[in-house]
Amino acid sequence: MENKESYFFSDTAKLNRALVVYCGDWENCNPLQISNPEKQYHYLFCYITKGKGKLQINNKKCVCHEIGENTIFLIRPGMNATYLADENKLCEYCWFCIDGYEVENILQDCGFSKDNILFFDKSKGIIREAFLKFIFSYKSSNDNEYMLLSLLYNFFAQMKQQYKNENAKSIYVEQAIDYIYKNYDKNIAIGDMANYLNVDRTYLYRLFKKECGLSPQKYLLNFRLKVAMNKLKNTQNSISEISEACGFNQVSLFCYQFKKFYKDTPLNYRKIFRCAI
Repeated sequence: MENKESYFFSDTAKLNRALVVYCGDWENCNPLQISNPEKQYHYLFCYITKGKGKLQINNKKCVCHEIGENTIFLIRPGMNATYLADENKLCEYCWFCIDGYEVENILQDCGFSKDNILFFDKSKGIIREAFLKFIFSYKSSNDNEYMLLSLLYNFFAQMKQQYKNENAKSIYVEQAIDYIYKNYDKNIAIGDMANYLNVDRTYLYRLFKKECGLSPQKYLLNFRLKVAMNKLKNTQNSISEISEACGFNQVSLFCYQFKKFYKDTPLNYRKIFRCAI
């Protein structure tokens, strides 16, 4: 493989007002070698192309991540990080540092958050190739900011596409929740949601339970009860009026579910709340 030392760059490139590249490289890390970069002042992206190791983040609380091949990790400004290579294998990785007011939007589009700094490349080489192409082309294209910008945005575009594909199913759940918000006062069931979304009823049930931790019907019931609680606090409506407004076709059923959820009857809940004011 080509000499990696020839790919190091440290000349700042202002690709546009939103994005600035500061430095980058393609390096080897020997077994058990510790990489402890200085505290970051920019956003550091690192792609493990070969080997594995452990990434330790030392902020308010210490967090350790197992990092393997085809994993990208992000170190945000102000974070202290230590990378320890595996004891048996040579580790090979690429990295670059960027900054700019557009970076946070890019991170969000690619699935990064304050709690999630890892991205697992499942693109069968597409994201890896985009990352390497940017690193390899930096020196030769440093005088052409448009070329560099296209290469960098292509890397982020491939990451965004994978993240979008992995989370495409969530769209159905979001739409089902939106349907509940708009129709909770009506006599609806999971079959109505499935018909509205044009998906199989069983598929929607399994997907909803997987992502929300409870069934659509249970989510609907909980939401109705929370709306009812607010109406008991903030309106003068009778118990039967609130029951009907929240989609319950029987007052007795409403009272039973309310007591089961809030450990008190609707009438007594209202009395206690008003006495506390």
